Amino acid sequence: MKIEIKNLRRFLTVLLLGMLTTFSTFIFSATIIVADEIDWQSFLSKQDIVWERMPSHFDHGAFLGNGLLGTTIFQDAPNQLRFEIGRSDVTDHRRDNARLPIGGILLITAGKIQSGKLRTDLWNAEVQGEIITDKGTIKFRAINHTSEIILLVNLELIGDEKNATFQWSPKDAAVFRDETAKVKIPPNPKPEIGVENEINYCEQKRVASGSFTSAWIVSDETADKSDKSENKSADNSSGDIVKSIKKRLTFTISDKFLRPNQPADSADSKREALDTVKRVAKISTSALIKSHRDWWHNYYPQSFVSVPDSQVESFYWIQIYKFASGTRSDRMPFDELGPWYRSTSWPRVWWNLNIQIAYLPVYTANRLEIGGSFIRLIDLNRENYVKNAKDIWKFDDCATVSHTTDNEGLRGDGTLAPDSYINPGDFTWALHLYWLHYRYSMDESLITDQNTHAFYPLLRQSVNLYSKILTKGDDGKLHLPKLHSPEYGNDADNNYNLSLLRWACTTLIYLDDRYKFKDSRRTQWEEILRDLVDYPRDENGFRVGRNLSFTRSHRHWSHILMVWPLRILSTEQPENKEIVEKSMGHWLTVEKSREIFGWSFAAAAAIYSTLGDGENALRCLRGHHNSKRFVMPNAQYIEGSPVVECGLVAVQSLQEMLLQSWGEVIRIFPAVSAEWKDVVFRDFRAEGAFLVTAIRKDGKTSWIRIKSLAGEPCKVKPNFVGEFKLSDKSISIKEISSGVFELGLKKDQEIILYQDENDLKQKITPVKIQQEKINFWGIK
Repeated sequence: MKIEIKNLRRFLTVLLLGMLTTFSTFIFSATIIVADEIDWQSFLSKQDIVWERMPSHFDHGAFLGNGLLGTTIFQDAPNQLRFEIGRSDVTDHRRDNARLPIGGILLITAGKIQSGKLRTDLWNAEVQGEIITDKGTIKFRAINHTSEIILLVNLELIGDEKNATFQWSPKDAAVFRDETAKVKIPPNPKPEIGVENEINYCEQKRVASGSFTSAWIVSDETADKSDKSENKSADNSSGDIVKSIKKRLTFTISDKFLRPNQPADSADSKREALDTVKRVAKISTSALIKSHRDWWHNYYPQSFVSVPDSQVESFYWIQIYKFASGTRSDRMPFDELGPWYRSTSWPRVWWNLNIQIAYLPVYTANRLEIGGSFIRLIDLNRENYVKNAKDIWKFDDCATVSHTTDNEGLRGDGTLAPDSYINPGDFTWALHLYWLHYRYSMDESLITDQNTHAFYPLLRQSVNLYSKILTKGDDGKLHLPKLHSPEYGNDADNNYNLSLLRWACTTLIYLDDRYKFKDSRRTQWEEILRDLVDYPRDENGFRVGRNLSFTRSHRHWSHILMVWPLRILSTEQPENKEIVEKSMGHWLTVEKSREIFGWSFAAAAAIYSTLGDGENALRCLRGHHNSKRFVMPNAQYIEGSPVVECGLVAVQSLQEMLLQSWGEVIRIFPAVSAEWKDVVFRDFRAEGAFLVTAIRKDGKTSWIRIKSLAGEPCKVKPNFVGEFKLSDKSISIKEISSGVFELGLKKDQEIILYQDENDLKQKITPVKIQQEKINFWGIK
């Protein structure tokens, strides 16, 4: 055993005191600082979505968003570029309070479009474009400003394209799902289009009350004609000056709904929209661009990851862009569309998988602000979840959701949530996200400040609903009645609900112990855990339910939820690993996989990672990315209608390959394919509020940095090959099981684990990928 001389005294002391059970795998060393050299602009430019020809429909378009306002850009006519507008809170406020279409701002070119190209500049969160027509050229830059609810488009118009114009194209304010079902409700009125003080507007009133209004102004920003660099066309080889003009579109949309006891003028969306355009139009373009970019440039570096696969790496970073485009802590939660809109069968929030997987990746990605919109959804609407339980189940002191809700968690009249799909587990699963937010942040107020934060009371009420439908059988076990297993079928004792009930009771008991609540219902939770029937299983692995085996192909893994993401059945126990592997093989192959969709592969990748199977994890992750039926060239996900969450879950799949932190153990590179020799991630979050950085070099863990943000117990499985060293001799360490070490990190302390001083010469920087494969996504 090799011990450095300067640490000999400490080693002998520790050895004599018996503080360490196994000391042969690590060595203390001096404090070390490892350089972080990431050229963010250069790195993200290789992830940009690039269209070498114009997308011709919404599903392939370039998208912008600021968590509320969404824009999708595509060419939909020979002389027309459409900026399709969405806003997450524009809903009908009738029936199921579903999302409404709005319309688009059209750039009408003077000539016929001959060619064009687009680029989503991720680093600056903007879309850049160039359109060549038979009459000239149009160059533009578009942003959805990060804090102002504004679409800003800067144009350079060259040649006869100086005559290009903007035009508003409204859509009927009708719910597509209602139209297709031929629901007979009075239509919303036609919009009113006009101009006030040179500002154009389109006011759409609603039968239910209130309105939403689009407003815009086009201003001249023509550059100084003496500045040749500003006015020379890029394709003008003669060097002659090509006259151009510059214009700016400032566009907004406001939504107002008159609620009880509010003054009538509080619902004046037209006035708010006009005032916003008037105010923002006075702000210089440079100032708006700077504040917009400053936010995004602070957002991206919150964590970093690089893998030697351009398809996978680029998809990850496009989704990181999509997170902050889709929601923010003080804005609307993710529904099926995000802030974008096109005709859809799913114009609300779906709770049987969709909202859950949309938020899953934000925690490891160290982007808790994005998860804040879900916390807000739960906290602000706690009474609605109680109301739902009373409405659906006729139970007091319970909480739940229906199959779908509006963005306030309400059922509406239930038309989109038939009773056969109503399921107590859907709300319990959603609360698992809240639990993860707590575990990754260790913000104890999320549990203890129950006037502000609703998690603990609502989880109690969710379990209370279960307690009212549990029955004790002749076998002495507690059984659940016939409930829905998404989206497979109905059966008693289905694994979906059994898993969620076990997780909820376990979590409540853990919190009751930690915070000494002395909860009056604890005995009930303990009885449920003791007597609840075991998970139904058969020769193919886990069944769907007591009488329902998994015999037909289906996209959902609801019968394996206890493994991932709940992680209440450990795959590190041999008997569990065997049945999970059997269940996975059957799920993915039955009926020749005919109903295994793109996001099914993404979930499978995460579950295989939990099993430590990096080869199958990578195979399934690529299976998601290569699902051209579902995964669009712009890295959005379409399943007949847009479903933004189904792409986001693939972010979690990659994270699971690189870092896992369940069972109070941080696992470094637990499921990396042998194909990926070099991998790096920086400041991924782990449960317990740890920031973890690690480098894999030549197929082996090279070094790891762990920082404790909350002082929670730190247990780590570093996956080194052989002995390793510690950067700080003052931090205690002991091996508590094979390959798992407990570090005595206090709050705000950090430590580096490494094997060789030469490894520390490495910098945190992107790994090498083949240059010809960069900018994988887009239309080439």
